[in-house]
Amino acid sequence: MFINGLAENHGTPVLIADWFQSTLLMFGDKMDYKILLTGHTSPMGKELYAHLSKEYEVIGVSRESGYDLTKQEDVEKVVDMALDADLFINLAHVGSTHSQLLILINNKWNKESRLGLVISFGSLATKLDNDILRAVNIDRQYLADKHKLDAVNNSLANQKPFGEQCQFTLVRVLNYGEKTGSREGEPTCNVDDIIRTVDYIINEPMYVGVLDIRRF
Repeated sequence: MFINGLAENHGTPVLIADWFQSTLLMFGDKMDYKILLTGHTSPMGKELYAHLSKEYEVIGVSRESGYDLTKQEDVEKVVDMALDADLFINLAHVGSTHSQLLILINNKWNKESRLGLVISFGSLATKLDNDILRAVNIDRQYLADKHKLDAVNNSLANQKPFGEQCQFTLVRVLNYGEKTGSREGEPTCNVDDIIRTVDYIINEPMYVGVLDIRRF
C-alpha cells in the first residue's frame, strides 16, 4: 500500500516535532480512549467498529442507532456526544455534513478547552487531473463534497501550528472496494488497509495532517 503522509500548513509540508513528542502527552492513555464513530453499520464501518472495540470503548452513530445526519438536530446531538470522546471518526458521507461536523466539533472542543483527535475519510480523487476523473466517471457532487472536506480539514489542522490544538487528520483513499466492468482488475484499497491506517494514526506520536493511501 502506498502511503503519502504529511502535516500541511496551507499546502506546504511542515515537520512539527517538539510539541508532539508523545501521543500520550497529547491525548492521554489510549487504552482509556472513548471513540465516537459515524457510519458504523456500513460495510467498512462494521469492520472498523469490530476491530476498535477489541481495545477501546466505541460508540457507533448511524440511522440504525437512531441518528439521521441529514437532520440538524441529530447532527447537534452527535456534536454534543463528541465532547465525551477522545477520538471522533468521521466516516459516514452525508453530503456537506461531513465537513460541518468538523467545524462544529472544533468549536465545541475549543470552547471546552478539550484536546482530541478527529479522523475524517476523504478521497484522493480531489488531487487527480480532470482527464482522469472524466475517464472514471466520478460523481461530481461526491467530488465537490470531498473538496470541501479537504479545505475544512486543512484549515482546522493548522489553527495553531506551533502550539496545542485538536488534531484533525484527513485520510484520502483512492479506489476503495473491488471494481467491475472496464475497471475490473484495478488495484483497490480494502478494509484491512483502512484499519491499519487508523491504528497508525492513533499510535503515531507526530501530528498527521493528511494521509493519502492507494494500492499499487
